[in-house]
Amino acid sequence: MQDFVIIGWWRAGLFSSIFAPKNAKKLILEKTDKLGTKVLLSWWERANLTNIDIEATRDYFGQNKKAMISILRKFSQYDTISFFARFWIKTIEEDRWRIILESGNSRELLDFLTKKSKGNNTQIKTNFEVIDIIKKEDFFEIIWKSNEKIQSKKVLIRAWWQSFSQTWTTWDSYNFASKFGLKLAIPYRALSAFATKKNLSDISWVSLDLSMTLFDKLKNKNIYIEFWPFLFTHFWVSGPIVFNSSVSIWEYLNKLNLKEEEFEKYMLDNIALKLEFNLEKTPKRIIQFFELNPEKLEIILDLQNWRSWKEAKLTWGWVLLDELSNNLESKKNSWLYFAWEALDLSGKTGWFNLQLAWSTWYIVGTSI
Repeated sequence: MQDFVIIGWWRAGLFSSIFAPKNAKKLILEKTDKLGTKVLLSWWERANLTNIDIEATRDYFGQNKKAMISILRKFSQYDTISFFARFWIKTIEEDRWRIILESGNSRELLDFLTKKSKGNNTQIKTNFEVIDIIKKEDFFEIIWKSNEKIQSKKVLIRAWWQSFSQTWTTWDSYNFASKFGLKLAIPYRALSAFATKKNLSDISWVSLDLSMTLFDKLKNKNIYIEFWPFLFTHFWVSGPIVFNSSVSIWEYLNKLNLKEEEFEKYMLDNIALKLEFNLEKTPKRIIQFFELNPEKLEIILDLQNWRSWKEAKLTWGWVLLDELSNNLESKKNSWLYFAWEALDLSGKTGWFNLQLAWSTWYIVGTSI
């Protein structure tokens, strides 16, 4: 009998086990044989940690994003930096207030977390694909695909992404949460590029800083406004402000009480981008393509859809925070916890989601 089983690996899963009591028997179950695949693939193998400039309601999205205020009070970006500093792991600040390991080596981060986790009485079992979780009277029974069973008093489910498919991800956590009767937000691809109706081949791979407004033409309403790097490609647009707006549009469509199957049609018919240029800082190819001049500094791009699940950097949706206690335990199922992408919370691009990981897994680990 285990005291605490974490279903799903990655750096935050290790992080949670580090903060759980040492005398508790802890087990991490990973469905692949490649520990840390997401760590080593994400952001070109760089050791990303957090962002120093975080405001809860500004930088996160979700139906109850105000919950990020209390989450960050329990473990903030400053706590993340301090934790690694205690073990003489140096960090540096990059552009846009992003914090990384000074070495820039994801393998160093992975090895450190693995060592700390194992040193805290944690076992890691790979090639363990969970096909079912059954709630018994006072414990959970976790069933492997070969019918092997593991019993545990407490279980923590982190999200297995549908996005970022090269990390062997599925809908498992969504299915488990549904099985236990939790109310869920509709999952979707977050931090995604947008496909456009207009062919942009002539300016493909041109990037620049500009002001972008995501708006609803039908309701004449602005949904998201930001100034940041923007990238044109053949039939889609990308860059940090596009990624951020891809999260805000889903939050907006949810508030319209549309059915899931109506989201893409509403976007196709009504959602567009307004781009505002500064002629002095705009490449000639862009000026010529859109026929910009001092009297015409704005253009409208009609959107077609999000790009594919495979290209999205996050899957967002999952468990509504109203279903969970302050320590992220299910109100309906004692000793069942959810964290990070298993929650109806998502951050902007710029490593805000990494801080969401550290914070929520710290909260669960210290609550065991």
